[in-house]
Amino acid sequence: MKRLFLGISPNALQLEQLLKIQAALFEAGDKERTLVGRDADKNSGSHQYTCVGRRVNKQNFHMTLAFLGAVSDEMQAQLESTLDSFYAINASQWPSFDVTLDTLTLWRKPQVLCLSGKADDPNLQIAVDRCRYAAKEAGLFSGKTNKTKTSDELTFTPHITLFRKAKRIPEDHLPQTGLLQSELMEKSLIPVTLSPQQMHLYESLSTAKGVEYRILRSWALVKA
Repeated sequence: MKRLFLGISPNALQLEQLLKIQAALFEAGDKERTLVGRDADKNSGSHQYTCVGRRVNKQNFHMTLAFLGAVSDEMQAQLESTLDSFYAINASQWPSFDVTLDTLTLWRKPQVLCLSGKADDPNLQIAVDRCRYAAKEAGLFSGKTNKTKTSDELTFTPHITLFRKAKRIPEDHLPQTGLLQSELMEKSLIPVTLSPQQMHLYESLSTAKGVEYRILRSWALVKA
């Protein structure tokens, strides 16, 4: 079984932009720790950790469209066949889209600090819906359920994760105050606007160096 998901990748310029945002958060965390006299994190020697959390590697920056979970070879083949069928019928069924990420967001339960936005472009929602449909056709269930919503009714929040194992944002730079966010905007680091030309099928692999996301297949996003 493989752990798979569908998503998009930032381009080279956006990767550098995301790295600078990540570095600013990392530095803010270190400054706060110094001010309150905290000891350095046990793992700080790796330059991946701060009191903000553990930095996501540059190579792993992505925006998920649909998380698929554990997938067998047969399910993967059906998934790819369904996605291919959209192109066979009409390539424009995969329209390109724009998405703007402009908000630093901390999700406490999964301990994720990310740059998030809103799915304002209807073509983005089309892509998400197509991915969920393909997952269902493959016998997968993409997304979590609750008592009132099905997977098709789940709210989609576009985001790129910057830190994992994140329990807080530096107190002096909470997004509610807008201090760090305003600073990042002044430096033209926020917002980050993605205009992807391809959607990818990724595999999540555990390696000696940590988790790696590898692209297995790609599909073009067509301009209307």
